[in-house]
Amino acid sequence: MKIKRFDVITIDIPMRQAVRHALAERSVARNILVAAHDDAGNVGWGESCPRPYVTGETIDSVKQDLGTAILPRLLGRELESFEQARALLEPLLDGMARNQQAAFCAAELAILDLAGKHFDSSAGMVLGPVQAAQVRYSGVIATDDIEAVKQNAAFMAKFGVSDVKVKVGPSLKSNLAILTTARAILGDKVTLRIDANCAWSAQETLRQLEAMQAFSLTGVEQPVPGEDIAGMRAVTAAKLVPVVADESLCSLQDARTLIREQACDVFNVRISKCGGLINAGRIDQLARAAGLACQLGAQVGEAGILSAAGRHYATRSAGVCWCEGSYGQLLLEEDITEPDVTVGPGGMAPALEGAGIGVTPTPERLQRYEHERESLPA
Repeated sequence: MKIKRFDVITIDIPMRQAVRHALAERSVARNILVAAHDDAGNVGWGESCPRPYVTGETIDSVKQDLGTAILPRLLGRELESFEQARALLEPLLDGMARNQQAAFCAAELAILDLAGKHFDSSAGMVLGPVQAAQVRYSGVIATDDIEAVKQNAAFMAKFGVSDVKVKVGPSLKSNLAILTTARAILGDKVTLRIDANCAWSAQETLRQLEAMQAFSLTGVEQPVPGEDIAGMRAVTAAKLVPVVADESLCSLQDARTLIREQACDVFNVRISKCGGLINAGRIDQLARAAGLACQLGAQVGEAGILSAAGRHYATRSAGVCWCEGSYGQLLLEEDITEPDVTVGPGGMAPALEGAGIGVTPTPERLQRYEHERESLPA
C-alpha cells in the first residue's frame, strides 16, 4: 500500500442549539477533515476540531501544519501491514508540539483508517482488543439560560441518561440556579458533575464547591486556567470532589506533569486535543499506572469520524469513568458520516466493528457542508 494523495477539507455544520461555556460560544461546527488516498483506490478519513482556547490551534494553523510539517512526511510512504502504520506515525507524533495536537490527530486518524481498510483491521487495534461491548455516555447541559436548562434537562430525563455534566461560569448565583433547575428535573438518581472551563481561581473554586455540596457533585472539571498547575494541585488536595484535568491536558508531557504534581484525579482524554488514538492510549496507560481515572471527552461539534475514534478509545480502555461525545444528530443539523454513531436511549452505544475507523462521510453530505478543500500534491 502506497500513500498517494491527501485532501484537507474544512467543513461547517450548523448546530441544533448553541453551546456556551466560560471560554467560548459555538453554533456552527467548523472542523478539519483529512482524506488519505492509496494506490489501490482506498480512502481513509481523519478529523480534528481545532480550538484556540484548548491547544492554541486554529483552522488556519492546522491547515498550515498539515501542509508543511505533517502530510509531506507521510506522502509516498509504503506500508506492508496495519502494524506498520503505527511505526510510521509514532516518530512523527513524538516530534509534535503541544499546539500541533489537533493537526496530527486528523492525519493520524486518516492513516489508521486507510491502513485499516487496506489490511482489513480496525483502527482501534492501536489501542488493543475491545474491552467493553458497549459504553454509556453522559448528557451535557451547556447554557446559562434557565429556560434552555429546563428544556435540556427534560430531554435528558426522557432520554434516560444516568449522569449529566453541567457547564458553569464565574457567577455562583447563576451556577446555583442552573444546578437547582437541573436537579429538580433530573431527580436524585442522575449524578451531576460540573465543568468550569478555567473560570475560577483555586480560592474561588473552593468557595463555589463548598456552596454546591448539596448537589453531591461527582466531579469538577478544569476549575482553573489550564496553565495553573499549582491551582489544580491545591483544589485536588482539598478533596472536596474529584478534579478532572482538561485544558491542562493536551500532550503526553502534560500528563506527566499532572501526575508528578498530583494536580488531578481524572484525565479528560479528548481525541482531537490529545493528538489522536495512539497518544490517547499512551496517556491512558500513564494514568492507570499512577492510579488516576480517565474519561472520554469530546470537542463541541465533533462529527462522526471523531465520534467513532472516541468510541474505539472508550471500548478499548481498561475502563472510563464517563463518556462524552457521539451526540451526532442530537447536536448537529446533520452528521456527515455513515453508519450513524449517535448515542441511543440511556446514552448507550456499542463498540464499533469493521475495518478502519468504522464510519465514512457520504459524498452528498460532504458536498453540502464542505467549505474549502486543498490537495497534496496540488
